[in-house]
Amino acid sequence: MSSMELGIGLVLICALIEGFAQVCLKRSSMLVAGKLAWIGMGVGFFCVEALLYSIALQWLDISVAYPLGAASFLAVSGFSRWLLKESLDARRIAGLGLIVMGCAMVASQG
Repeated sequence: MSSMELGIGLVLICALIEGFAQVCLKRSSMLVAGKLAWIGMGVGFFCVEALLYSIALQWLDISVAYPLGAASFLAVSGFSRWLLKESLDARRIAGLGLIVMGCAMVASQG
């Protein structure tokens, strides 16, 4: 595995972590009891993401890494659908498809 592939993999893992962190914060806004636990989890996951992203930047140009971070939109949509039971209509799914295509284009040019 090349260093660029490793960097891309780390950025995509970061996108998943960020997506879960966002859902944790959303969940905290929906609760009265247990709110601080969800906030703590969200902030903790953001800290882990920042650390891993910093490592990924050792192997990737920021001009590649930052656009790939748009994969977090996919993660948020997936986690919110799964854990919060939010719906995804055809327009949102089409938009997510465009994000996938854009991420693939950026990753393939690096």
